[in-house]
Amino acid sequence: MLPVNSTPIYTLKVPSNDKSIRFRPFLIKEEKALLIAQQSEDASVMVESLKNVIKSCLKDDIDVEALATFDLEYIFTQIRAKSVGEVIELALSCDTCTDEKAVAKVSIDLTKLEVIKNPEHILKIKLYDDVGVVMKYPTMNIVKKLEKVDSNDIEQVFDIIVECIDYIYTTDEVFHAKEQSKQELIDFLNNLTSEQFVNVQKFFETMPKLTHEVDYVCPVCNTLHHKKLEGLQSFF
Repeated sequence: MLPVNSTPIYTLKVPSNDKSIRFRPFLIKEEKALLIAQQSEDASVMVESLKNVIKSCLKDDIDVEALATFDLEYIFTQIRAKSVGEVIELALSCDTCTDEKAVAKVSIDLTKLEVIKNPEHILKIKLYDDVGVVMKYPTMNIVKKLEKVDSNDIEQVFDIIVECIDYIYTTDEVFHAKEQSKQELIDFLNNLTSEQFVNVQKFFETMPKLTHEVDYVCPVCNTLHHKKLEGLQSFF
């Protein structure tokens, strides 16, 4: 029988709950799957491949499908750092000149990436009297839907919000969203005032994000740029 490679085990903290989990680097077969998915240029295929690789590399029993998007993004960058290399090189273009050579190469240490948490962000939102709502973070599947949502289509916006309600509470009762019909939840939202609804929307606007800030100089016009990179797509 041929020998089987033994991979090292690393740990990281899940940003949303600070729970420590163990992982291994991804293997050549998993890297090939990611490359094939990337070449397909199909966002759905890429997301599924990313989730499958994370599932394979985690050594603890974690429901990857239920992880918040920013958790998945952070976990993947850390697995990638231990698999291929901690430092990546990005080509960032100039915002002021149009010369095709106006591209700066910037090196980023993936182990230095952080999920930035807005101090104003809350999961438990008080709405009126003793009534409030507790939200849950959108998963990658919900975010895929969110990308297709027309912000002017209030029905689509409501659909996304409904999927992110964990439960509605009063002083005496808790109403879990999974036990209510979609229409009941939509009716609940429809009966909020504009001010109350804004508080729910703020949950999405202030959600944690995988973020890194970089400074670079355009090699053509020497303009100094300061750019904030957000989300997994910014780093690969």
